Amino acid sequence: MVRLILFLLAVIPVPLTAAPPVILIDPGHGGTEVAGSLKERSNSSPNNATTPGGLKEKDLTLEFSLILREEILKEATKQGRTLGVMLTRETDVNLDFISRAKICNRSDTACVVSIHFNATDGAKTSGSLAVIAAKDRNPDYEIDKAFALGLVTACSKGVREYLPGSKDMGTIHDSHLHGGLGSNFFFQLQRQPHLRGKPKCFLEIEFIDNPAVEKALLGGDRAAKFRTIAASIAAYLVAATEEEAR
Repeated sequence: MVRLILFLLAVIPVPLTAAPPVILIDPGHGGTEVAGSLKERSNSSPNNATTPGGLKEKDLTLEFSLILREEILKEATKQGRTLGVMLTRETDVNLDFISRAKICNRSDTACVVSIHFNATDGAKTSGSLAVIAAKDRNPDYEIDKAFALGLVTACSKGVREYLPGSKDMGTIHDSHLHGGLGSNFFFQLQRQPHLRGKPKCFLEIEFIDNPAVEKALLGGDRAAKFRTIAASIAAYLVAATEEEAR
């Protein structure tokens, strides 16, 4: 009888606990050289925007992303949620877009946000902006658009704490990139099976070639300013991830 009871206990199925959703943060650029190739549509530039004082986008994206990870985990704890956060890079390296996309290609991925800082020729623009893949080549267009609109609004709210005149510039499509072909990162993300139906966008925090932006946002205690902006973004991401899980 004892042996029979032990056998029955051994075969009772144990319910599997679903893995918590993971938010993928991609700190744009990095390193000192181009990674990948145009032929494979995997090329990632080491840096694009630079401030008048010489601060590089690649360094700011990593600095901001590390703070954003902390704020997402803090917000999740505050809401009694269990979430994971993963960065595609944590040091000054430049990964090609195939590598970045493969890191993001997880069954538990909730969303992918690539962090950037913007620049224009006139150096007078100020605002937060999201970029999504164009509708004609994006099966997840409506998902991406809704997600990106909420994300840029949350970002803009944080930025305006230090730049009251900064605009919520909404979303644009990626058709201006690579002669109309669009973002190479989106191209690679759309080829990852686990990312179908998952929100994906670029978030351009601000235009850092604008001297007024550099002074207000990047001067003084930059980490504290980044934390304020990141906290606003984190509140949105945790709520959006909860909605996605339902």
